[in-house]
Amino acid sequence: MPDEARAEVAATYRALGGTEPLRPPRPGAWDLGFEGGLVVELDEELHFNRYRSTTLESPWAANLPWHEDYRAFCSQHEAKCLDAGKWGKRWTTPSCESMFAPPGEPGELEGPGAPRWKQRALYDTMKDIAALVSDSLHLVRLSVWDTIGDIRLGDALVVGKPVDPGELRELVRQRTT
Repeated sequence: MPDEARAEVAATYRALGGTEPLRPPRPGAWDLGFEGGLVVELDEELHFNRYRSTTLESPWAANLPWHEDYRAFCSQHEAKCLDAGKWGKRWTTPSCESMFAPPGEPGELEGPGAPRWKQRALYDTMKDIAALVSDSLHLVRLSVWDTIGDIRLGDALVVGKPVDPGELRELVRQRTT
């Protein structure tokens, strides 16, 4: 990763309340990988909250094809994120606390908040930046809140509602870096 990209990751870490020194983050594998450098991230409810919204305020984030949709999803669906993730390892883990300090009370986002949510936002940011600075990597980021026709992608995946393949292809085209 180029130095400028590393600096953006470090700035995001600090903006999320990361503790010093910055530990080497490990964002994990892509959700799906295909030939030709195409990678897909499918983001469920836990990705849409104030921490992810903070990462999308950086000037570089405006270049992401999902930027506006994801900012809206973060504000519209934080309560659903809270319902899905205010307990156990969805709220915090020891490794997350080593990066972002101990958590607040489960469900309380003011103050220390949720270290695991902050870590997830940081890792999403790292993948976004990697895609923006790469000539060979093409990231598609899709959300359970995206709609294809009048069907939410999350509903299509969970209950098997059929979607129009052409409309899905168009969403993928629009969301590819």
